[in-house]
Amino acid sequence: MMKTEDLIKALAVDLPPSGSRQIERRILLWMIPAALMVVAGVGLWLGFRSDLATAMIGPTFWAKAAYTSALSVIAFWLLARLGRPGASAKAPLLLLGGLLAGVAGLAIYDIVSMPMPERMPALMGDSARACAPNILMLSALAAPFVFWAARAFAPTRPTLAGAAAGLLTAGLATTLYGLHCPEHTAPFVAVWYSMGITCAAAIGAVVGRFLFRW
Repeated sequence: MMKTEDLIKALAVDLPPSGSRQIERRILLWMIPAALMVVAGVGLWLGFRSDLATAMIGPTFWAKAAYTSALSVIAFWLLARLGRPGASAKAPLLLLGGLLAGVAGLAIYDIVSMPMPERMPALMGDSARACAPNILMLSALAAPFVFWAARAFAPTRPTLAGAAAGLLTAGLATTLYGLHCPEHTAPFVAVWYSMGITCAAAIGAVVGRFLFRW
């Protein structure tokens, strides 16, 4: 009896060469309304930073955005690889691990370089308890668009593909969450931002197991 994975690979042989690119463009297109929903969620529920214009001039605002945007880019690459039967996901997974290790290393360096009284405030900030729930809420606003678009893929590993879609959604949502969140220290971002993103990816893995299943 032919296994499901073998069937998907056999069917994929007959796919036109442009098919996967069309699906990738479809995901990018659906990320536009996803981003608009997140911006609306930030504006209507959380509120934009009162010092947003000033913050956007400084480097820390863009450093946070660079981290979360990089997660989105890697997640998109990973999802695209997983959506092509037989394609290796090793490269994006290695890059993802390298990015997370780099951010963790920077956070550790920052916190051990600080005077002891400054360490806990740098780690906890003023919104540690709200950070991960806010990221999950914003991710939930964007998720239907991303997961709907990703259904056009044919992943042989639906759980991992779901995690990638969840990571893509969370990376987008967290980048835009920066329009509200004033926290800027590397320890805070590395712990609390990453926690919210990880939870969204984990939920995505559960959803993908059923949504992307053939």
